Amino acid sequence: MSDVIPYPDEAVRERSIRAILDAGIPQPRQSFWGFLSDVFHFEGRSLLLPQLGVLLVTCHVACTYSMSAYALPYYMPLFILVVMPTFFRGQYCRVSEMEAATHTSGAQLALARLILAGGGALVCLTFLLALEVYLQRSFENLGRVVIYCLVPYLACMTAMLALIRKRRTDGAPLCAAIALGSVVFWRWSSRLFPWLYEASALGVWVAAVLFYSWLLAKEIAYIIHANKEVNMYGIVD
Repeated sequence: MSDVIPYPDEAVRERSIRAILDAGIPQPRQSFWGFLSDVFHFEGRSLLLPQLGVLLVTCHVACTYSMSAYALPYYMPLFILVVMPTFFRGQYCRVSEMEAATHTSGAQLALARLILAGGGALVCLTFLLALEVYLQRSFENLGRVVIYCLVPYLACMTAMLALIRKRRTDGAPLCAAIALGSVVFWRWSSRLFPWLYEASALGVWVAAVLFYSWLLAKEIAYIIHANKEVNMYGIVD
């Protein structure tokens, strides 16, 4: 005798019970590096290609107009400005709560995006320094150029992460205003404050690097701590 075929409502009931039972089976968790690979797959181009564009523009200006080392600082905030839309994507798409409450949290995404954006900026900065050495035919001012570039970049990155942490509704436009304001300030800094680029002011730059590095480290530590706290609700180990 053949098996009795269940009525549609019975079949639906059986599938529902089976789904409930299957939901109780522990699922293997994804490692953070696997999660990072997924973020790179979906957002890698929006994080890396804009920075490559800024690098090409900066190199073109440096080679065409013999840009001095003092001009490099006002290009550094642009590396933050072009990746800002990706960092604030959840906010202006109004899915911040969904990111925080479902399998991917805001902290996990911010940490993954930070690694990708920071890695791209590090490559671009290395290339800019190599170009500066090539144009100047000297390593004499290389250390000062590194500090000149780090201060505006660290300041803008710290401001962006702080705005993301505070989840302000105006975080994206405020971050853009800070980056653009930084560009304007550093564009005219050599004219407004010429003493700032003298050798005697090197201690001020070093202090600024240490200060903003400390603030950035605090923001990154907060993201890592938040990532570990929400790990029990997520899919990332």
